[in-house]
Order: sequence, then C-alpha cells, then structure tokens
Amino acid sequence: MSGPAQSFWNISQTTPDYLNQYTNSVKPVYSTIPSVDMMTKGGFRPGIHFIGGNTGAGKSSFCLWMASRMAQLDDEDTGTKMGVTYISLELSSTEVRARMDSRLSLAIDGLEPFQWCEFESLGRRQAEALKSGDYYPDRDPVYMSDSMLQRICPNLRVVDAISDPSLSNLIRIETEIQSTGANGGRVLFLDYLQCIDAPAGVDETEAMKEAVRSINLAAIRAGVAVIAISAISRAKGAEMRSSGNRDKNPGADIFRGSSWIEYTGLTAFALVRREDARRSGDNVEVELWPVKNRRGSCDGPVMLSYNGAYGEWTYAE
Repeated sequence: MSGPAQSFWNISQTTPDYLNQYTNSVKPVYSTIPSVDMMTKGGFRPGIHFIGGNTGAGKSSFCLWMASRMAQLDDEDTGTKMGVTYISLELSSTEVRARMDSRLSLAIDGLEPFQWCEFESLGRRQAEALKSGDYYPDRDPVYMSDSMLQRICPNLRVVDAISDPSLSNLIRIETEIQSTGANGGRVLFLDYLQCIDAPAGVDETEAMKEAVRSINLAAIRAGVAVIAISAISRAKGAEMRSSGNRDKNPGADIFRGSSWIEYTGLTAFALVRREDARRSGDNVEVELWPVKNRRGSCDGPVMLSYNGAYGEWTYAE
C-alpha cells in the first residue's frame, strides 16, 4: 500500500528537512583575516568566491598564504585540522609547496628564512652536501620548513595541471570539488579560472559562464567553499593602479570574460597595488577591496602589507 497522499502545494511537508538544515548548518570557514570574517558574517560558505587584482598585486601568493593558514585551523565538525585542496592550473605543485615553505621560514621562529626563488640553488647545494657526506637535515632550510608545513597543515593537498593535464578540464575540477567534500575538506582554491580548458568553438565569455555556474553548483552540493583566482580586464587593472582612485571601490565589473562572475559569486575581492604604493623595507602596501558580498556591505579596504620575496602577508588588526 502506498503512503498517505501529499499535497503538491503544502510547504509544511518539507518542514522537517528545512529544520534539519537549520539545526545542522555548516559553520563558515574563517578567512583568517578578522576584518574579512566580520564583513562576511563569519567567513567563506559553500559556493564560489573570487579573488582578482592588478598585475603585481600578489593574487596567487595571497591565496597560498590563506590556504596554509586555513589548513592550520581546527575543524569543529571533523575534530581534525581543516581539509584544504589547492589546485594550480599554472604553477607546478613543487613551486606551490616551495612558496608555502618559504613563507613559513620567515613567519615561524626557529626556522632559517629562505626566499622561494632560492629553492633550486639551495637544492643543488644540499645535493652536493649529500654526495660529500656533509648533509645535516637541521641545516637544510627547505627540509626544516617543509617538515613544519606537514606538521601544522596535515590535511593540505596540492595538485597541479602540469603533472596532471586533465586538471584543466571543467568536469575534472568538479570531481575534485566533490572529492574534497567527500573526504571532509571544506575549502578548495582554484588558481586560476581563465586556465580552464574551453570547449572548441566557444568564446571566453561563454566558457567562463559555464565554468562559473558549474563550479558554484558543485561547490554548494559538496559543502565546499571554492576560492577562485580570476584575471581582470586590462583597462580595470590600469584604473586600479592609479593613485587617483585610492579611495574608490574597484567594483564587481573588474573580472575578465564574464558578467556571470559578478552575478554568481558569494563574495568577490580585488587586490589593489597602487603605482605609488607605500613601502616599508621589503614590504609594499596592498589594498583588499570587497567588490561583492552577499552577507554584508562592500566597505573597505582592508589594508595589507606584502613581502613578495617570501610570500608573506600581514594585516592591520
């Protein structure tokens, strides 16, 4: 026998599912920047978020910094460290890891600082030390920093499209998002959006529209916050560099290839490095502007300081 008939129009029939979603709401993932978490009402939620910026502003470096800091957070739902996937469609996983290690070498007391551009020369030097029997792990700055990275970010995963070209395919990226969520991960970084392979005969605008829509739906279904780096238009980049626009929000129309980006994103941020950016030693001032924020306002900017040699960022409390 079939169960009692249900009315097509009765919303009360879905109340148990609604209340279950309410009482089991997923906690947002902290950005690790207090002012950003405050303006987004808690951090990044499942769905797609965007990071853009003018040339030299440090988009990839900023996301690497956030990824390694997020991976140090405790995930209350799993009882482990936060699960973070970093997909690089442009850099090798070795370079991504070297940049993360370089930042840690500067940020953590007791480690010997090394610049990420020194990775190859340091490696050759240590190879010679191994051959001569004069190698000591505690004197190897890369080894020591990477050991620390593994210890404090045990659930950080880095994959790249150089070693696995299929990662540039949209369907494969959707699979990675699903797998991240299925394995308890909460965040996936995608570096960067315009490197996704476009189907033959499809222009950039249509390709970006399909990519953004598909990634957003996959992220929501998997319960994963996807933070995607996106290129911006050349004209907007020039405007953002101008010191005359210092107090002006760049706006959500900065992204290249699709208005769908501004429409779909839960949040979108622009990193702005002005032509007259203030410097202090090796650090340069960079502004982080919220250009779209579904959970709050787009006031700003958040003032950041960027050390490009080590990929280290600091912010004003």
